[in-house]
Amino acid sequence: MPTDQILNRFSKVAVILWLIAVIQSLLAIFGMFGVMHTNQARIIFGAVELMTMLLVIINSIAIMRFISQQQSSLAFLLSRLCLYSLILCFFGDVVNRNFLQQFYEYDDVIKHSYLAASVIFFFPGYLIIAAAITYLATLKGLSKDFMITSALIATTIALYTYNDMHIAGSSALLTIITASYSVLVSVLAVSAIWLLKSLSWRQVPIRIWLAALGLILAMVADAVIGQFWIFGNHGQGYFPMVSHINWIIYLGSQVLIQQLPLGILQLKIAQQSAETT
Repeated sequence: MPTDQILNRFSKVAVILWLIAVIQSLLAIFGMFGVMHTNQARIIFGAVELMTMLLVIINSIAIMRFISQQQSSLAFLLSRLCLYSLILCFFGDVVNRNFLQQFYEYDDVIKHSYLAASVIFFFPGYLIIAAAITYLATLKGLSKDFMITSALIATTIALYTYNDMHIAGSSALLTIITASYSVLVSVLAVSAIWLLKSLSWRQVPIRIWLAALGLILAMVADAVIGQFWIFGNHGQGYFPMVSHINWIIYLGSQVLIQQLPLGILQLKIAQQSAETT
């Protein structure tokens, strides 16, 4: 099978998985699946969401195995890092399903405290992606001063917006965890610019643009969590509605970021074709 067809197959699988996530969330939003009606329904719904994420991981493994057979060490490195990130985020997703129904773990203000606990997985997961983009951008000659300056601007904006939504009385530990994570995902979103700029913007394939969009959506998904799930409604959160909206954005970001190693491989193939003509 031609390489282009194989790459398209991986991308089609990603789209299908995102559509499954959309259908899951819409069924819950419109009350066709009573997530909050019984404890059993809540557990089943959470398990179905996790199964969808496992399929995303399986697709990532297939991508990595395919790229390992190609002549692109950079694409292979990125495929492995994307897989490691997905696995860590999956464990964060398990925590966020809150199967044990644990609330107010840090203080008596924030009900959905488990969301902060999941940062132990999401932080290193997204840090891997941010580090991968930084490495790629540096390798391609992007100015370190530009990256540092833009990261500092993103950090300033992140802390300002975090302070705006933060609730007085929240524990110091929860504040440190969520504030630092807010900075990380903001820098992750800015790394989308590093990615596109380092690869000469208009010359990159659509998959690179989609991966950049995924980096931004990852930040949007976590902004939704912070604003409406953790600190929203005076610390009670707008649950479960916000969780369903977040799942659509979040899973979309993951399958888009997954396109990064495919896009890098596509660039490598195009470069080799140009050299032989």
